[in-house]
Amino acid sequence: MSFLLVLFLILVLAIYYVFFHGIRPDHIKPQTLSFEENGDTIYRWKPLGRGPIQAIVDERVKTVYDLINVAALDKPDNEIFGKRKKLGDKKFGDYEWITYKEFNQIRKNFGNGIINLGAKKGDILAIWSSNCLEWVIASHGCYPYSLINVALYDTLGEESSKFILNQTETKYLVCKKSKIPKILELKPDCPNLKYIICIDEDNVEKYQEELEEVGLTILTMKQVIENGKENFNEDKLDLPLPEDTCIIMYTSGTTGYPKGVVFSHEMYIAGTVNPMTAGHAPENSIMISYLPSAHIYEKAMESFIFYGRGKIGFFTGDIRNLTSDLQALQPTVLPVVPRVVSKIYDRINIKIASQPKYVQLLYKFCIWAKSRDLRLGRDFTLWDKLMFNKIKSQICQNIQLMSTTSAPISQAHFQFARVILCNNVHQTYGMTESGGSGAIQRLDIITERNVGPPAANLEIKLVDVPEMDYYAKNKQGEIWFRGPCVFKEYYKNEQKTKEVITEDGWFKTGDIGEVNEIGCIRIIDRKKNILKLQQGEYVAPEYLENIYSRCLSVSQCYVYGSSYEAYLVAIIVPDYEALGVDLRDEEACIKCVNDPQTRIRIQNELLEIAKKEKLKGFEHIKEFHIEHKMFSIENGLLTDTFKLKRMKAQKDYKDIFVQLYKQLNEKLQKNYLEKKDK
Repeated sequence: MSFLLVLFLILVLAIYYVFFHGIRPDHIKPQTLSFEENGDTIYRWKPLGRGPIQAIVDERVKTVYDLINVAALDKPDNEIFGKRKKLGDKKFGDYEWITYKEFNQIRKNFGNGIINLGAKKGDILAIWSSNCLEWVIASHGCYPYSLINVALYDTLGEESSKFILNQTETKYLVCKKSKIPKILELKPDCPNLKYIICIDEDNVEKYQEELEEVGLTILTMKQVIENGKENFNEDKLDLPLPEDTCIIMYTSGTTGYPKGVVFSHEMYIAGTVNPMTAGHAPENSIMISYLPSAHIYEKAMESFIFYGRGKIGFFTGDIRNLTSDLQALQPTVLPVVPRVVSKIYDRINIKIASQPKYVQLLYKFCIWAKSRDLRLGRDFTLWDKLMFNKIKSQICQNIQLMSTTSAPISQAHFQFARVILCNNVHQTYGMTESGGSGAIQRLDIITERNVGPPAANLEIKLVDVPEMDYYAKNKQGEIWFRGPCVFKEYYKNEQKTKEVITEDGWFKTGDIGEVNEIGCIRIIDRKKNILKLQQGEYVAPEYLENIYSRCLSVSQCYVYGSSYEAYLVAIIVPDYEALGVDLRDEEACIKCVNDPQTRIRIQNELLEIAKKEKLKGFEHIKEFHIEHKMFSIENGLLTDTFKLKRMKAQKDYKDIFVQLYKQLNEKLQKNYLEKKDK
């Protein structure tokens, strides 16, 4: 049997070589226009030319209100939002849908219900919930009446939540029932809060007396919608202007209080509705909503779907059930962050590793062959039929477009996603402050080594960072954005605004990039979070973390250094699956962490990759602590965009760092004495 399979593989390889060896990709033309302005080189997407960059590219869609309203007029019977029917405890059925026309009226009824409570144009409504239909009803219900919405994250601590509620002076909070005990704790320090609008309907009355005692009125979402429906009048809508504020989006950040990015309707539309660059989703597109609704990436992808009159299905609220939701929904559009791809990659590779050798050999060959086809611009389906369709059926069969952002994706994970999940995987780069825009990979020039040319709604320039040896003359430097999608201010924070926005409108991203020969952007470093070691050497810990996290046995890595020490130390979370340990078995995980062989294996891998990447001596991790629990949103060590909260981590591991440096210095002292004695 195995002999026949090997013969078959040789035959396939021979056919492939004979028929396709000579094919070469067409020459890729430059994607970026560059020109000089005041001594700086400005980069733009080439079709834009040098004229003014337009904020509005569709005269019918000038505000976020228009985005849904125009779609509802064009395609009233198209489905827009769906959620799975709950059958019982942790059991769900098929998706049930509402149309654009139905949603458009429901959100207007909700907005009118808030107006009936006393809200007026410019008032702020807060939303505190995971992704769900009620979230988007509340958010989009603000716009027909020129109300503003702001989101509280599940990841925010008590102080940050309190800070946002007080800074925005919000009177209205939409939330799930599970948040009410926390709201009761916050209320004494949040005097402006008056109304709680509860998404859930069951047993809400049990909180009524407690809430009334602290001056809060509780209503259900259904009650507000019904109230707004009773006296709804289309003629009494208070529609926004493009320059009006629509959202204040707080960036959770890694240090200090969050900053509120103020979005005007025009800025939001300029940032998220970008048909010149990314196109729009085909009308039959389906997207799953599981990344945080409070994040600009999710909002940009929603707009992409709305503009194409597609539909969005919500996940059931537990990320562990995401595969089940994907199989039930069968989305055609899948937004991801690199960590999601990494988890799928690990799961598939573990399964492949348990197969016979000839299956592993066939898998590797198909990966190589299809990767080559994709590089050559071919869509050759043999490899899918031979290997990948069966794998894809365990996740989702219908994905036609994947988009990844938030952090760089590794070459291995990028190749895996393109080969197995979807041919059209493209990376995007952007920030909340730029409406999610920055750079977008063109689907015809996809590689894992860049994030594409500048988006069509902004321009980019590179600025010297001499302390890190990056210079614009070498096409490297800090990335600055300017354009109609770039924000104008942090809410009530003039000082922070002035730190990042120049007088002529450039936004300093803090990211270090380079422009390649065809004008595509590659993110190579980070200006922020640079630390200086005792000997005066500068270190970029995030850059090193991205490298060390590629070790097979390393799941997460936090690199730490001090200006009082000459070396780096780290907190390492092991990859239990790679180490053959069941992640759900906490006792086994702790045993693995304490096993000396685990430390030796990780230490060898850290050293090996440091040498492979030619890291300087001071960039090597000299000592590390193995942490058995993952950095997560739940334990407060990750932001909602899965970035490490460095100040929180530094505080949590303060004593461990002291101990690591003590051990390291004792070891170095011992080595010194031994050498001296010799």
